[in-house]
Order: sequence, then C-alpha cells, then structure tokens
Amino acid sequence: MAVFLGSMKGLRVGLNLAIAIALHNIPEGVAVALPVYFATQSKWKAFKLATISGFAEPLGVIIVGNRDFSDGLFEPYLFPSNLNPEILEGLLGSVGGVMAFLTLHEMLPLAFDYAGQKQAVKAVFVGMAFMSARTCIFLKSAYPKT
Repeated sequence: MAVFLGSMKGLRVGLNLAIAIALHNIPEGVAVALPVYFATQSKWKAFKLATISGFAEPLGVIIVGNRDFSDGLFEPYLFPSNLNPEILEGLLGSVGGVMAFLTLHEMLPLAFDYAGQKQAVKAVFVGMAFMSARTCIFLKSAYPKT
C-alpha cells in the first residue's frame, strides 16, 4: 500500500519504496519460515506459510488500488481520488513511527538478550547510519532539482 500511495508522489518515489520493501521482505520471510521449520521440521510448510504471509501486502494494494468495485463502496474510504499530499505524508510517517516503535520496544530487548548490549547498540547505530545515508540518496534521486 505504501508503494501504491508513494507512487502518487512520483515514479521514482514509488520505485524506491518498492525496492526498500522488497529488501525488507527477505528477512520478514525468513522470520516467518524459521520458527515454522523448527517447529514442524517441514521445509514445505515453512515455505508455504512464509509465502502466504507475503501476500498480505499485495492484497492490500489490490484492495486500496482497485477502482473497479461494482458498488463503489470501498473507493471513497480507502483510496480517495483526491488524496491530499499532507495526508499521504502523515500516513507514511505514521507507519514509519509504528515500525520504529516495534523495533525499539520488541526487538531491541531481544537483541540485548541474545547478542549482548554492546553488540546490539552497535548494530542499531550501523543500521541507522545506513538508513540515513540511503534516505539522503533517495531524496536526491526522488525529487527533481528546482
């Protein structure tokens, strides 16, 4: 859904979001598949459930982006044709805030337990530096110079 809505800003924004989300889906699929594999010892079941969980995002795009509903019930509520840019930016910022909260609240304490506090903090800062650099590159490539 973020790619679909981000593409309204421009093709480069949508493409950069698509690449970022595709890269994000790799560890997400592993995070779904590994516990299933270790619980069931079935590679097929792990693959199947990881694949099914991966269809949540494309399904969201179909629901939000589909303008051919026969009764028109969903279009005005999920994807108004005149979406305000400030609302779009607020939605994308809210999603980013939720992801940051979950990372810091849920995943960082686990990293402290398994990798140690020093290693976990180093990894957080390396990740933040990488994403900051990536954001700078993204902003330079996404918007034309004025």
